[in-house]
Amino acid sequence: MDDKKACSVQRETEEAESLISSQDPKKMEPERSWSDLQPEILSLILSNLFFWDSSNFSATCQSWKSICPPFPPPNESLLSKLPYLMTLNGSKCTFFQPLRNEMYQKEIPELKNARIRFSKYGWLLMSQGESSVFFFHPCTMVKIKLPDLPTRNWFDNMCFLNRPTSSDCTVIGISRYSAGMEFCIIKRGAEEWTYENLENNLPFSMSAASPVSHNGKLYCLGEGGNVGELDLSGDEWMYWDVLIKPLYRWPCSKYRQSFMVKCDDGNGMLVVYVTREDRRVHVKKLKLLEMLWEDVECLGDKMIFVSHGASFLQDAVEKGMANKIYFPKFRGKSGVFYSLDTGMFHSIVGDYPCRSSFNMADQLSCTWINDIECSSSCMLSTVEEWSRI
Repeated sequence: MDDKKACSVQRETEEAESLISSQDPKKMEPERSWSDLQPEILSLILSNLFFWDSSNFSATCQSWKSICPPFPPPNESLLSKLPYLMTLNGSKCTFFQPLRNEMYQKEIPELKNARIRFSKYGWLLMSQGESSVFFFHPCTMVKIKLPDLPTRNWFDNMCFLNRPTSSDCTVIGISRYSAGMEFCIIKRGAEEWTYENLENNLPFSMSAASPVSHNGKLYCLGEGGNVGELDLSGDEWMYWDVLIKPLYRWPCSKYRQSFMVKCDDGNGMLVVYVTREDRRVHVKKLKLLEMLWEDVECLGDKMIFVSHGASFLQDAVEKGMANKIYFPKFRGKSGVFYSLDTGMFHSIVGDYPCRSSFNMADQLSCTWINDIECSSSCMLSTVEEWSRI
């Protein structure tokens, strides 16, 4: 009996060894977690994801989330080609990245109770209190102080021309008065602001859209569809003119929001309107050479980012982002864009479509920030006087 049992055990052992040797060696390796993938492989996967897929990627586990670059992105990355939406609440800043639908939060005490007025070249133009105005670079935390205003900060709009660190930078404040417009200007190197009241040659009520500079002139959008032109090219004080053309003649009560961006073809501006009653979107182009408005139904391979701090047109970095307008709106935790292909608003995550934006939250104190570079002001101290740079 013992011999028979020994032979049976030997037979079973040989059969097991034969079965094991016939198996694929890869199938015999112990199971490994997806979180154990090498960073190089994860980065390759991430670089080919888009919108909600990349958002889901970062939410999978800590090791996958660690692959996603923090704010600000590397200068040569795809993310560096897209703007961030910065929202300011007290001293808490939230930076929203639309490509991955992600938010980064940071406390910046220097910005407590400040107001975002304008953004360009990666810099913010801020006002604080009744008289303080300064530039701020959110990447390097550099603050450039401008001379205080001699009177209260009442400007309806503010903007600046050229980089704050350049010798020809100019800051302009614009406000309305009974018979025309009041302009307040300060140039780099000046120690005080200069004021001038300029009468309107035609009725003009300025909209909240940020002014756009082009060929030495500053264009301001009126609520009634007309345009004001501020000529800054002369040696003497600037010249203000409300243009006879173009004039679309729409009632100013019809539109709730308006945004103006410069075209990259050098012939005019695009204006994005959101209606008051049904929150629908209309896009028109102001052709400067012909001095007329025309309806825009397609942006081609372009995309528009709009906010009252900064609005601009740029090439789509991904095919799926073309022909869309990105608003400072959210549905829950998801950013929102408007597609000219569908004529509808969509949420970035969840692909929620809607023809109106009634159920979406607007961000008020915010701006898109583009041209994000850490090197642009790395040689400056934390706080600088504008006249001493």
